[in-house]
Amino acid sequence: MQGEWIAMSERDVAALRRRSKGVTVLPLGSIESHGPHLPLGSDPLVLRSVVRRMAEQEPVAVLPELPYSFVLEATRRPGAIHIESGLLMDLVENICDEAARNGFRKIVLIHGHGGNVALHWMFCKRILERGKPYAVYSIPPLPDMGEFFKTVMDTEVLGHACEMETSMVMAVEPTLVRMDRLHGRVYRSGRPPDVGPAFTTVEWVSRWPEMPVGEPACATADKGEKIVSEWVDRLVASLRKIKRDRVVLRVMREFAAERRQGGTLKRYGGRLR
Repeated sequence: MQGEWIAMSERDVAALRRRSKGVTVLPLGSIESHGPHLPLGSDPLVLRSVVRRMAEQEPVAVLPELPYSFVLEATRRPGAIHIESGLLMDLVENICDEAARNGFRKIVLIHGHGGNVALHWMFCKRILERGKPYAVYSIPPLPDMGEFFKTVMDTEVLGHACEMETSMVMAVEPTLVRMDRLHGRVYRSGRPPDVGPAFTTVEWVSRWPEMPVGEPACATADKGEKIVSEWVDRLVASLRKIKRDRVVLRVMREFAAERRQGGTLKRYGGRLR
């Protein structure tokens, strides 16, 4: 993989930092059940392919992927490796600190696991709260691709180990997919607690206790290749925006300075507005 951190020598770091304009990416996957037909590591396996293709198009330093994640909902199924939320954020922060110590001031978290969506918002706030000298840009899985899915998928119920995700694994790791184990099975949603608009602790586990969603038997490698290619294109475009960004670090510094003063009214002429 181009720009792969783990393959660099110490002499390569500075050159890659210049070539990537100080941007490094940390891919985040998960190890959890993906039904009877997909490997436990479906998220990092797909993400590895996506990031490799992205790095071929846009120079960037690629940190070793972190395959372990917050997968609480999957722990009642065999094979899950769950990392407690606080420990996970500590670990990711530590990795970011080390990347910054090596001169990379823009760190991009590329998520391959949908269960990290809530954590990735909190992590960005944590970086601001702690006044870090680097910026974190967190990109959720398959960003803003809902409309694109409508042009590719045959089914509408998508989420986990579904037609969409099964198609991607078929495209990148076809020998690991066991479609013969599905027997055409359709996974239908259970009934979550009727307490809306309140969010509860059992939103996922009450709806999808077996983990898969919808009709994975409708998956094809061709669909998966289209999804992966679109994901790569969107990541490349995002990386280029991040390289051009001059706002995030500046605003972080301004915020930290004013926060240290206990809040300042100088820019408002000493008055609240």
